[in-house]
Amino acid sequence: MALSALAPLGKVLTDLGRVDVKRLSVELDLSVPALAPALGRSSRWVNEHPTAASLQPAALELVDAINTLAESLGGMKFARAWLKTPNPQFAFRTPADVLRHETDGRSAVVGLIRGIVTHQPD
Repeated sequence: MALSALAPLGKVLTDLGRVDVKRLSVELDLSVPALAPALGRSSRWVNEHPTAASLQPAALELVDAINTLAESLGGMKFARAWLKTPNPQFAFRTPADVLRHETDGRSAVVGLIRGIVTHQPD
């Protein structure tokens, strides 16, 4: 799905259509250090290169999933709350914790979101 500036997370796009991870962290109310591991980079590197081409596939996958979740739940405030709510699928850790601490955290969170919005458990 092409990311549009009108999508719930459309504000994270640069004029060139890239995801700015610093803007994404603000929109999700998560720190860059919380997002960087999910993107496969250190927080220092992401802070220095927030729109790098190498970040785009992972960042777009996460943004697309969270946009879909926000639309399904009724808005970004609900998607932000979901990210910070303990989830039984993650042994009652929050999806934000999984993004930050799990090697494959992004895939786990994106998979769960896809299961939620399609009403099919992952």
